[in-house]
Amino acid sequence: MTERPTILYIEDNLDNQRLVQRILDARGYQILVAKDGPSGLAAARESMPALILVDINIPGLDGYETTTRLRSLPHLRDVPIIALTADSRLGVRERSLVAGCAGYITKPIDPRRLHEQIQEFIDGKRELVPSAVETSILREYNDKLVERLERQVRDLSAANAELQELDRLKSNFLATLSHELRTPLTSILGYLELFERQTLGPLTDVQNQAIAVIARNSRSLSRLLNNLLYLQEIRSTQTRRVPLDLSDVVQHAIIELQPSAQEAGVDLQATIAPAVIFNGDMTALFNAIRNLIDNAIKFNVRGGSARVTLSHDGSRVLLKVEDTGIGIPVEALEKIFIPFYQVDDSLARSYTGAGLGLAITKYVAESFGGHVTVRSALGVGSTFILILPR
Repeated sequence: MTERPTILYIEDNLDNQRLVQRILDARGYQILVAKDGPSGLAAARESMPALILVDINIPGLDGYETTTRLRSLPHLRDVPIIALTADSRLGVRERSLVAGCAGYITKPIDPRRLHEQIQEFIDGKRELVPSAVETSILREYNDKLVERLERQVRDLSAANAELQELDRLKSNFLATLSHELRTPLTSILGYLELFERQTLGPLTDVQNQAIAVIARNSRSLSRLLNNLLYLQEIRSTQTRRVPLDLSDVVQHAIIELQPSAQEAGVDLQATIAPAVIFNGDMTALFNAIRNLIDNAIKFNVRGGSARVTLSHDGSRVLLKVEDTGIGIPVEALEKIFIPFYQVDDSLARSYTGAGLGLAITKYVAESFGGHVTVRSALGVGSTFILILPR
């Protein structure tokens, strides 16, 4: 069975779309319809039409510029693009040919002749602009494109300035909110510690259990606030560089997170090379390392394992964190380092956090000229490697 030729029709008028579809479908053509220039370009990139019909007066990206962009796609180099318009003003036909059209069909369309006109262009018919006219029209068309580009640049610059101002306001709001919340939280954590130590008197078993729940959630909230504040800090200040032993930093993070691993039923193991000296910032590196290990525990499965390996060669320090957890979808691997990004962003998600840990790790790594890599498979686990140049 012979495959039907495909016609891409770019038209915003619904009645015209239906008319052309019915005419050409009855003649054995397959019709792809796009309502504007951008969607037409997207359809053209994903298909190989035998011919493209473009309404010159589509809103937004008009038919002229749409044609020029279509003509720039390598696989459409020899595909005829035909202008459709009811605009009978002088020069419209010539401008459409200069923009890249191979021909011109006026509206209203003649239903009896449309398929014959289209077949002529598919078979090789091409209309030409007289050379005496082409130069002046081409200059006029180029000037129009440059003017449109300059207008878009101005609009983008204004939008970018507005986004920068919104980002500044958001950062100030987050910093202010975090500071305001930290003050009462400090008092809450302080009194919780007094209760845990029974400094204020003995507690019953039920009271101890209640205090433990309050303390666990309060410390979780404290870590979230600290991450918010720290993300703002590392984005706006220069990291310090002093000699420190990364072996101690990793060991400290392991000790702090071991209770969380035990509670989650995750076997946390570490292989740490001794005396890994690095010029860096203790707080920044501890946060980066802690976040990687914390994720290996949080996104693991009960009975799973997390392994931390610190090694070095002549020029690099490598921290590898491997887990046997739930894994990360392929489409999310590039997004997980974006601040506030969550693979599962539903309110009913099983995992706590605001999506800041990996963003902080990435910022810290890059501030020391390093980077973070990740490979993962769903249901198998993930491996993150923090690489720092020595």
